[in-house]
Amino acid sequence: MNLIFAYRKSIFLLLIIPIFGMQDVAAPRHKPINILLIAIDDMNNWVGAFGGQAKTPNIDRLAYQGVTFTNAYCAVPACNPSRTAIMTGQRPETTRQFENAGNFREKPGGKDRLTLPAYLRQKGYETIAAGKIFHQPRGAGKTPNPISDPDSWTFQQSGEVGTPGHKQYLDDYDQALWMELPTGKSQKPEQTGGEYLTKFGVWGPIPQPKEDCGDWKMADFGARFLQEKHEKPFFLAIGISRPHSPQLAPQEYFDRYPLDQIRVPEFPANDMDDIPPFAQSNFSSPFVRKVLEKDQLPKAVQGYLASMSFADDCVGRVLDALDNSPYKNNTIVVFWTDHGWQLGHKFRWEKYSLWRQGTNTPLVIRYPGMKTGGNKCHQAVSLMDLFPTILDLLNQPKPDFLEGQSLAGLLKKPTSKRSVPAVVTYPEGSHSVVFQQWNYILYKDGSEELYNHLSDPNEYANLATSPQYRELMDGLKQWIPEQDTLNQTNKAN
Repeated sequence: MNLIFAYRKSIFLLLIIPIFGMQDVAAPRHKPINILLIAIDDMNNWVGAFGGQAKTPNIDRLAYQGVTFTNAYCAVPACNPSRTAIMTGQRPETTRQFENAGNFREKPGGKDRLTLPAYLRQKGYETIAAGKIFHQPRGAGKTPNPISDPDSWTFQQSGEVGTPGHKQYLDDYDQALWMELPTGKSQKPEQTGGEYLTKFGVWGPIPQPKEDCGDWKMADFGARFLQEKHEKPFFLAIGISRPHSPQLAPQEYFDRYPLDQIRVPEFPANDMDDIPPFAQSNFSSPFVRKVLEKDQLPKAVQGYLASMSFADDCVGRVLDALDNSPYKNNTIVVFWTDHGWQLGHKFRWEKYSLWRQGTNTPLVIRYPGMKTGGNKCHQAVSLMDLFPTILDLLNQPKPDFLEGQSLAGLLKKPTSKRSVPAVVTYPEGSHSVVFQQWNYILYKDGSEELYNHLSDPNEYANLATSPQYRELMDGLKQWIPEQDTLNQTNKAN
């Protein structure tokens, strides 16, 4: 297991990978390169191209054109800190954004923190967002929601975006309700677990056609933007809320998933027996048990899959517009979801765990002139790596404050080995280290879990108590971030 320590000592080798042959990775420079970023909320690895049962032909199409990262992980399995890590390129130990509550701008050093879109604005890019990119969308009214980080975006900063027609469309549709309330007949089991879980127990069809739903309007906004003429290169970010709860979608999407054809997750009776007490304390366990008692799990899975397919159609609306636009051959496409999702796995509903089902996230990158389209990369990577990756693909310098590692080398050669694991944190002080086929979890009380994804992809068997894995776990433990070190590094930068 000395290999792991050798990897850490030779981390500089990873930083060298993107340097060589970057002209082969980046697109030709006869036109400025644009970026289309598509962010999905709470979508797990059930995507079709990832081997899941969801019907997602548009995401699958993108996966067949780009490089699919099957082993990608969020920095934190919660919306706000995950998106903050992506957009700042920094870990929560640095930004101090560990939970959904709060705004990283109000944390120490937050006012001066440079986000990816803000950095690109400095480089002459028009930066446009619709829907949820940071923890909240822009919101209605003249004053943007501060958690949408208005300073990052051109349209929120100046009020002028592109052509007059484009600005008018933004005014009309970016204010749209981004997630509909349940107005149709929904399936709602008896609630257990408090007010927070109330909306998470709602799934079922809604009467609105897709064109009247906020997600479709966000996608339609992106599609119209791509049909316009833009003088500057652009960073266009489209946020789709589904399949975030409540799992609501027009009837047509439920019709794609007959209840008798749905595969529900398996829950071994002894699955929790080898879990440390710290991980057993789960506020959503009573809710999961109530769902199972009332036989609502098939309907919940149906609602989740229907919402995934609706989100996929929204993705298709944007991708079709790009492929039929003047920007088809000079636009990078980055597709990600902010974390995974659990529908009862280890008696947890949604995320907020360090298990694979809550942290593994679909990630696909496509860029102009790509020679490796259709390939899959199985190395463990972090969504925090997107900031430096995009800058490498644009041949832009990378700021010293970035704490992720560029994926440019893996995009060029997806079968390459990576010497750096993906590290996930939740809650503060507890961490998951994913490296090769292993997921090592160290909770802040010192308890541990270890899973082998090759033999146990669903993480049913905790190997941490077996002495034969002690050396492995000690090696993986060396990657757990030291909070003081990160804060000192951040201050120095």
